[in-house]
Amino acid sequence: MRLRAYILPLVLLYPLYGGVMYSKQQSILFPAASDKRQALAAALPEDAQLVELPASFGSVRAVYQPAAASAGRGPAILYTHGNFERIEDSFALVQPLRRAGISVLQLEYPGFGGADGEPTFAQINEAAALAYDWLAGRAEIDPQRIIAMGYSIGGAAAGELTRRRQPRALILLSTFTSLEDIAHRYLLPGFLLRYPYDTLARVREFTGSVFVEHGRGDKVIPFGMGERLAATSKHAEFAALDCGHDDCHFDRSLFAERIPAWLAAQGLLDRPSPVLEEHLDARNAE
Repeated sequence: MRLRAYILPLVLLYPLYGGVMYSKQQSILFPAASDKRQALAAALPEDAQLVELPASFGSVRAVYQPAAASAGRGPAILYTHGNFERIEDSFALVQPLRRAGISVLQLEYPGFGGADGEPTFAQINEAAALAYDWLAGRAEIDPQRIIAMGYSIGGAAAGELTRRRQPRALILLSTFTSLEDIAHRYLLPGFLLRYPYDTLARVREFTGSVFVEHGRGDKVIPFGMGERLAATSKHAEFAALDCGHDDCHFDRSLFAERIPAWLAAQGLLDRPSPVLEEHLDARNAE
């Protein structure tokens, strides 16, 4: 009788819980979105370019930062950030990649930072594909050396891009195996998902090289999910960092040394880069 008194309220409340999680899913997953439309809120880095591409929902917004030094056509990274960020928050983050000779296109989610649209599954996929095509058409970019890279839910968006385009490599930073796996942690069934991100399946299907990073102390997306992603691909490298989910300093050794060295080993980055050598010499002299 006492057990029944506990179970009955739970049974009655669970449909309400599921309904709220379904209806509020977009704002839960993409809390930085807004219906306000405005210009980019921060000054562009030196040599950077604001990119606006026509889309079905208005314009896709991105910021392009060319490699600091390059000879001929070089590699490029299409970067998708986390759900609490905007592209302005990672301007400084990608500078080591530029010094290494890699151009970076930072994609903004629809509805973020004043950009057009809203972050639906379809609009994010459309924005990523348009951004990829823009990169592939640049004279200074080798279309055979485009890398998709994303952080947290941005890694899921990068993985989803591999179903529509053919990047040569995939870099997943603190990314979940699937949104369904995350939903199950909150006792929710997969059929409630409006964002069917399945990064594990995308990695399994992907024939290119994969780099996976995950923080050992990640309390948002369990460390084991990163291990599973890396174990799914025969062409994967796994980097375990001593950090959590939002305190990993990617701009230090990971972006400055490890990822450029990995890309070079995959034949995607010409080494050595004079600008990178100068940077490393300065670090060694400290």
